[in-house]
Amino acid sequence: MARRFVNVVTKNLGGGNLYSVRRIKPDEHLFYPSTSEAQAAAARQAPWLETSPRLPAPKIKLQAYRSKDMRLDFLPFYGAGGGGGATESRMVCTDRAGSSILCDAGIRSVEPVPSLNWPKGPSPVSFSVALAGAADPRRARALYVLDRFPASRSPCNFEALVYAYGEVPGLGHGEKCWRWQWQRLPQPPFVKDTNYECTDIRSYALLDGGSTVCFSGAVGTYCFDTTSGEWAKAGRWTLPFHGRAEHVPELHNLWSGLGLACGNAHHRVCALDLDRVRRARPRLLHEWQDLKPPEGWLQVRASLLYLGGGRFCITRIFDVGHQETQIAAVITGVEVVRGGGGPTELQMIKHKSFISSEIQCVL
Repeated sequence: MARRFVNVVTKNLGGGNLYSVRRIKPDEHLFYPSTSEAQAAAARQAPWLETSPRLPAPKIKLQAYRSKDMRLDFLPFYGAGGGGGATESRMVCTDRAGSSILCDAGIRSVEPVPSLNWPKGPSPVSFSVALAGAADPRRARALYVLDRFPASRSPCNFEALVYAYGEVPGLGHGEKCWRWQWQRLPQPPFVKDTNYECTDIRSYALLDGGSTVCFSGAVGTYCFDTTSGEWAKAGRWTLPFHGRAEHVPELHNLWSGLGLACGNAHHRVCALDLDRVRRARPRLLHEWQDLKPPEGWLQVRASLLYLGGGRFCITRIFDVGHQETQIAAVITGVEVVRGGGGPTELQMIKHKSFISSEIQCVL
């Protein structure tokens, strides 16, 4: 089932510390009514950017209060594709000191959660994983968070937010209750290597129906089993995509992500098979270009969000080099369909793109 809404995080243009979470309908802002209409628009060479839509009013506003670093990170707390349900509006917001809060933009609510055991730095890697046999169906997911730059000196690079029965700090007398708590997880094996130099996690994906988290970088590719709590090294190679790859069962059971860039070239949409990732480095099976930005635009970061039904939302943040608008986000809707030359062939169809100088991320 395709998602009805996506969560758009914006920040005021004045460079302050106020963030807003808005909800937009991808069917209206990112996609034509049908695949054929998108193909017709491409055939007549419609403008690569649509008129920027007027974003809806914020559902939630959050203000960073630390004067030294006013950055906030927003981590999605729902399953892949969102499922079209109410949970697709949940996210955890953290600051650079590790303070956290659970937000639900759908019902405009916030719920206090403890601070991280240790700050995870800017843009931490996160995964929302379903928990079997959870006591509360409304809190049946865990949020795994890994520092994007794991450091050997950090006492806690990896932890998970879970709803569990435990002692309440500060109450004394060993009183216990059901509550959200951050649980420390085993350190990535590579940080214990005496020759390890701090490097970034470049690509990551959920495997085995969500029971395995796979991370990759210059140190190689590693898998973490969320059931046993054990790490395993898959290989010395790195995964051939950038950021997060999403599992898309309806498209030949492949994963989709953003291919690695060459030099200043922009990441392309790609599809690959990660089922055998523990045995060999996977290769790209399909690759498509979704955007041709103006000359001189430098891509700063990019992400891919799976919406269900073979549809994706791609967010690319560019340094456009203008004095008034230095950073701009381009949001693009694309669709991947079967066909185009054989039973295993896939074809990407671009729908709409719009630009915004306010958008920080799309969840």
